[in-house]
Amino acid sequence: MARVVVVNWRDLDHSLAGGAEIYAWQFARALHEGGMQVTFVTARDEGQAAREVRDGIAVRRGGGALTFYLFALAWLLRHRRRIDAVIDPACGLPSFSPLVLRRGTPALLIVHHVHQAQFAVHFPAPVAAFGRWMERVAMRRVYRHHVTAAVSASTVAEMRDQLGWTGDIRILENGADLPPAGLLDAAAKDPDRIVVLGRLVTHKRVDLVLETVRRVQARPELAGRRLRVDVIGRGPEHDRLVALATELGLADRVAFHGFLPAAQKDALLARAAVHACASDAEGWGQAVIDAAAHGVPTVARDVPGLRDSIRPGESGWLVPDSDDPAAVVDRLADALTGALADAADPGGRVLRAEACLAWSHRFDWSQMRAQARELTAQLLGHVSTLPDRHHPRDARVAV
Repeated sequence: MARVVVVNWRDLDHSLAGGAEIYAWQFARALHEGGMQVTFVTARDEGQAAREVRDGIAVRRGGGALTFYLFALAWLLRHRRRIDAVIDPACGLPSFSPLVLRRGTPALLIVHHVHQAQFAVHFPAPVAAFGRWMERVAMRRVYRHHVTAAVSASTVAEMRDQLGWTGDIRILENGADLPPAGLLDAAAKDPDRIVVLGRLVTHKRVDLVLETVRRVQARPELAGRRLRVDVIGRGPEHDRLVALATELGLADRVAFHGFLPAAQKDALLARAAVHACASDAEGWGQAVIDAAAHGVPTVARDVPGLRDSIRPGESGWLVPDSDDPAAVVDRLADALTGALADAADPGGRVLRAEACLAWSHRFDWSQMRAQARELTAQLLGHVSTLPDRHHPRDARVAV
C-alpha cells in the first residue's frame, strides 16, 4: 500500500475554504479509492481538531496562515521515511516539500494560478516582493526535477510567461458536482435573478458585480424588471460588501447567504438566470462550471481561468478586461444587460441552459479522480508511461 501525503494550506472545513480545497480533497479521495494510504496535512483553523479521520483519510492539522508552512515541513521531515510520494498544491506558495523529503521521493507540484499580481493586494510591499520571488524563483528551483501539473491552459501560459517555467507541465483539470440529469426546469427560472458564487475575498471583486447591478437596474432596456442578487459564499470581505450594497441602494435587492449546504445552494442556482463573476483572475472557474451544471450562464471578465471555463456565446459571455475598474464595470453592465434580456425569453433560456449543461458535463470529479490516480501511479513507478494527452508547451488537453 503506497503512502501518499497531500499537503494543502486549508481543508474543506476551514472557514476560508474554496475551490482549491475541494480540488485537493478530491485528489486525496482519488488516492484513497485507489487503495493508497493517504494523509492530508493542512492548517488548523479555530475550533478544528489537530487529528481526524474523514472519508478514510487521516487529517493532520497545525499552524495558521503563515506558520502552516513550518508545521508542514516539520511534519514531512519527521515522517519522511514513511512517505512514498507527496501531492503539493501551490495555494499562493506550495510547502516546498522536496527540501525535507528523502532523495528520490516524488513530489507533484500542482499550480492553480500564478499569484505574482495578488501578493501586492494582500501584503505590504516588502512581504509582497518576497512572495513574488518565492513563487518566481524559489519554487521553480525547488521543483525543477519533479512533475508539475496545472489546472488549465491559462495557468500553463502564466507559468511560462510570468515564472519562466521551462519544464514539462501536465494539465489536470477540475471537476464539478453535477446534479442528476433531468432535474433542470430552465423555463421555470426567474429571469430577474442573478447569482454570485464563491469566496468573498478581495480578488473575486464582488464589489464590481454590485456596481454593475446598480448600473444595469437603471437601464431603460430593463424598465419594469426588479433584479435580485443572491451572493453565495463567505469570507473576510463580507461586512464591506454588505455596507457597499447599502451604499449603492441595493440593500433590498441583494441577499448575502454565506456558506450554504449543497441542497440550499443548488436550489438557489436552479432559480437563477445569470451568474456574474468579476474575478481578477482564476486558475479555473470552478464557480462557472458549478453554475453551468444548473443551466446558468456566466457573465465574466476575459481573464485567466474564466476564459478556460466559459464557452463564449454558449455557456456565457466574456468581456474585455482593463486596468480601469470603471471600464470593467461598463463592459460588464453591457454584457449583463444582454444576458438578462436573453433570459426574459423562456425559449432562449432553455436553449442557453442546454448549452450550459452540455459544457459542464465535460467535467466531473470522477473523471478528475481517475486522472489523478493515473498520474500518481506514474510518480510511484507503478506504470512506466502515461498516455500522451498533454503537450509540454501548449496544453488544453488533460493528462
